[in-house]
Amino acid sequence: MNGQVQARLDAGERAVQTAYTAFIRHPEACEPCRKDGADCPEAARLRQAWRDARAAVAA
Repeated sequence: MNGQVQARLDAGERAVQTAYTAFIRHPEACEPCRKDGADCPEAARLRQAWRDARAAVAA
């Protein structure tokens, strides 16, 4: 594997990790998520961004 391919894979993994971290940390600061125990629209958007990032890495 050459450096450019590895760099692209690393960037994809970083994107997945960043999206996952944002999704996981969101409920700490979001009262509706904590109170209701369900995803608010922002949490749903963050979850979808994480799924999209994972799908992009898998492709």
